[in-house]
Amino acid sequence: MFRERHNFPDLSTGQRDPDDWDIGRLRTIDHLLDARVLTYDPILSLLVVGTASGLICVLGGPGVECSVQTPDKSPVKLLQLAASTDTLLSVDERDRLHIWDLKDLTKPPKSTNFHRAINAVLLSPSHTHVFLALQSGEIKSYDLLCLKKSPYVIPNLWDTFQTKIASSVVEPSPGCNIPVDIVAHPRDLNLMFIAFGGGIILYDLSSRNIIRAYELVIPAGAPGGGGYRQPDVLTHRRPYVTSLAIHPAGHFFASGYMDGCIAFWAVEDEDQPLLVRTATNLDVNVINGEELDEFLQNLDPSVQKKGNGLPERQAVYKVAWCGFPNSSDPRGGTTTLVLLGGDMSDEPYRLTVQTMPAFDSPEPPASSSSNDRLHAPIRKAMRLSVIPIETTYYLASGPIHDFILFPKSSPHFSGCWDPVAILLLTAASSESRMVEARQFPPPSFTSPPPVTNTQSSSKCDDIIHELSTTLEGMTLSVEPLPLHVHSKLYSGPGGVFYVRLLALQQDMHDIFVGQQPIPGDTELPIAGGSAWMDDKRLSELRLSKGHPRRILITCHRDFTVRFHDVSPRLLISSSTSSLQKNYPCPLHDLTINLSAALPLSSIPEVATVQVAPESLECVVLLKSGDLLVYRLNVAQSGLAAEAEGGKELTLLDKVAVRPGTRYRPFVMLPRGNVSLTCCALSDIGFIGVGYLDGSVAMIDLRGPSLLRPQHQKRQSNLLVRHQDADPVVSLTWTVAAVGTDTQPTVRLIAIHESGKTQIFKITRDPKSSLYNFTQDVTKVEGLPNVLQEGSFVIDSQKGTLWRADRSRFAASLQIGDSNSDHCFWVMASAKGARCMLDISGERIAKAEWNNKKNKVGHVQVIERNKSHMLIAFNDKPEAIVYSLPYLEHLHTFSLAEVCENVVSVDETGDFIGTRFHDSGVLEKIVFGTLFKTRRVYDHPVVDLTSFHREIPPYPQPVSVGPPSLLGSWLRYGKTSMTGKQLDEQLAGPDRPTPPPVPMQTSQNIDASDGPGLLKTMGDTRNDVYQRLNDAVAERGELLGNLEQQLDSLQQGSKDMVAQAKRLATEQGARRWFGF
Repeated sequence: MFRERHNFPDLSTGQRDPDDWDIGRLRTIDHLLDARVLTYDPILSLLVVGTASGLICVLGGPGVECSVQTPDKSPVKLLQLAASTDTLLSVDERDRLHIWDLKDLTKPPKSTNFHRAINAVLLSPSHTHVFLALQSGEIKSYDLLCLKKSPYVIPNLWDTFQTKIASSVVEPSPGCNIPVDIVAHPRDLNLMFIAFGGGIILYDLSSRNIIRAYELVIPAGAPGGGGYRQPDVLTHRRPYVTSLAIHPAGHFFASGYMDGCIAFWAVEDEDQPLLVRTATNLDVNVINGEELDEFLQNLDPSVQKKGNGLPERQAVYKVAWCGFPNSSDPRGGTTTLVLLGGDMSDEPYRLTVQTMPAFDSPEPPASSSSNDRLHAPIRKAMRLSVIPIETTYYLASGPIHDFILFPKSSPHFSGCWDPVAILLLTAASSESRMVEARQFPPPSFTSPPPVTNTQSSSKCDDIIHELSTTLEGMTLSVEPLPLHVHSKLYSGPGGVFYVRLLALQQDMHDIFVGQQPIPGDTELPIAGGSAWMDDKRLSELRLSKGHPRRILITCHRDFTVRFHDVSPRLLISSSTSSLQKNYPCPLHDLTINLSAALPLSSIPEVATVQVAPESLECVVLLKSGDLLVYRLNVAQSGLAAEAEGGKELTLLDKVAVRPGTRYRPFVMLPRGNVSLTCCALSDIGFIGVGYLDGSVAMIDLRGPSLLRPQHQKRQSNLLVRHQDADPVVSLTWTVAAVGTDTQPTVRLIAIHESGKTQIFKITRDPKSSLYNFTQDVTKVEGLPNVLQEGSFVIDSQKGTLWRADRSRFAASLQIGDSNSDHCFWVMASAKGARCMLDISGERIAKAEWNNKKNKVGHVQVIERNKSHMLIAFNDKPEAIVYSLPYLEHLHTFSLAEVCENVVSVDETGDFIGTRFHDSGVLEKIVFGTLFKTRRVYDHPVVDLTSFHREIPPYPQPVSVGPPSLLGSWLRYGKTSMTGKQLDEQLAGPDRPTPPPVPMQTSQNIDASDGPGLLKTMGDTRNDVYQRLNDAVAERGELLGNLEQQLDSLQQGSKDMVAQAKRLATEQGARRWFGF
């Protein structure tokens, strides 16, 4: 009936044909919530993450992301990157070794079954073999060039050691012959440390001999790692070895044990450790008479049997010894020892980093007997260098399962040389883990302490016996700074639970994104590989320059709100110009930390986040009822609120924020007697808030001040009964005319749960120039249970949204004839939608959702080719399209192949779908669209090996004494073995020729290429070896030329001297005869 009387244009003409729609998925972001293994290689600058589902993800520089799946989706157990062969190694839970070619991850891996559990692997960039420690005790080798098992096998060395040297003190324990770790000597490739449960073996690879065996025995009466509370303190104990780390100089090492102690051994002395200590006590392998007497006096068998209920010391699960280029001494300077475990069970989750003094041993006495394995002064210097001078704790949000270090450039020293960052793998829940990145070394790490002379050695001994007091004084409160991790690693406390899509115009987007800082100390040093979009779609990709710019807003469990640029222009690239930023691109300088010293009433759980498209102000509504307002780069003046109700606001200009943060807290509306239910942000400095009791208020940011309508009744939460409450569920700002009031002005539409609607008018007082509510309140009957963002005011002729933005606000301030343009008010609830003329006018149309079985959760008015439609998204999921303004059902599109549910939609038809993990955080974010035609969001082409640092030569042995000493202290060693020699030793004389490396071609080879191309490929492969031979010959020739030049120079010098003598004689003769 109304349509016959008022003939408004159809705003949806251009999208009535189903062929005009193209539903599809643009991009998917997977969060790795089940990470189990991490590894990093500084040569390739790649980070690899292995998961419990068998997924292996390789992360590098901008846009570099690749994933492979283990066969049968078996969980990943071990990971390594081989920079010498550009391969990725993985061991799964079925103890199969899988090898992928990093140059082409699409090829299936080379899989090998060793029929035994693989406990550890050892890989070096200096050679092309990998060692695998099996549960049986054997160490097998695998050739990465030939992709086959090598004949070199090391038998169970601990069984061999026990048969040769039978211990009468302690009986062998079950599992003592099982290898737990293998580590190469940091300065000799020929030597290998193998850690078994019972002890550590130093093995010579070339001679196949055991050089040393280090077995820790805690004598009866000594406290050991467990102290005097353990029941077996009166017996001899041999704690199980758990980990191993070698000092960068290569002369001594640290080993962790199951009882929580750490033993330090000199490589040359297998009989007695340098020091055995825990995190708080020294010499725990020595009997303490006083404590033992006290233990014996208080000995109670019943208590010992039941346990005394005191916290126990945890095992030392992992040890890493880091060196730094901070000294001119070849033996190195100050080092750090990283310990995972060793704390008491009641202490917080943390990683311990202890700063060790530089190893500075004197020259051994010349008169010392040559039979002494270790000179006393050298042993004392080693002991002093393993006592920490500082201790720093890396606190974690959960139990730490593992950690890896990020070396700056060198892959040697077990990846512990000059690290610049550390990654912690912590438990977020029983089923998920998270990755935390921190600054390394800790801020407390300084230059070496003053050198201690011999006269102060007695003082050092006194300090050693008071270690517990010393450690308390050394512990620093300065925490290492957190570093940003890749968005795929958002999990646990860093996991995402709320997402929202924001569309911005180009000029506002440029302001919002700003000039992003160059990645510095807050970024992980991952720069490997390169990525670019397929050149075949470059023409379509360039069209994205005209697409709207988009921002992804995410809320995290660590009480942060983060922003990411997801504009399609970031993907513009080609094979000659790779991607420069990740997609999504995190905007770290915009991150909002809700826990940053804000006066909140409870934990800041986010209910909703809104950003104004023009003013770029940000509002965060918390579930507690607190409302926070942030401004972009606005210096706070600290002015007190002067308007009415201003005392209810709290200025946040004194809140400290992280340096460089661009979003700064401005004002806060604390939770009062009545809870907040919703809010609405405008672009003209007004924020509307709705309450549980049905009241409405407005924050004027010009003051700021809090304004309320006159004669509005308010009740507290205690007085509001649930059945009588009619809370405000939706607020909408607009600048429009209403009914008989034809003058466009700022209005706030408040819809209550019952459907009752109030339209408030906001005007400026000519006397005070302050804005406030007028007494004119228009009441309308709307739909009950309107969706929170289900209210829209649109132009009746063009269909564009009439927001309270700057342009419409400026038009409303002009004095003149009233605007005769009409508007439509479209509202949507869980059951249907309604369209009304001029907000309070006649009803134009009403519709009920086409599918009543599925709940509609989101609606949006979208624009496409100057046509406007109302889209409803239900939980099936489906997108139901209705025309405007008459709400005719046009189409229903299934989204089942795109996402599971839709949580946010913008005005262009792009939307966000999510999938939650059982832990409550998102494991998948899907970018979808209703118009996929000519949209290029494909995953880029990736080259993982384009970034490849030169592998430095293996470090050479250094003397144990001062640099002036001649000769090497390692009397057991020979000439340092090269990687090539080691490969020949491991592979044997019958090593087959490695398979040829395929050529990098842009097109596939077909039969039409003929044999000429195959010959070219063969010539190219042979040319590699020819160039190596030529390089060796050229080197010899250069040395020969240099020798000839030196001989020539020597002869020339002799001739010059002879000529000088001859000239001097002639000059003397001339003077004699008077010439």
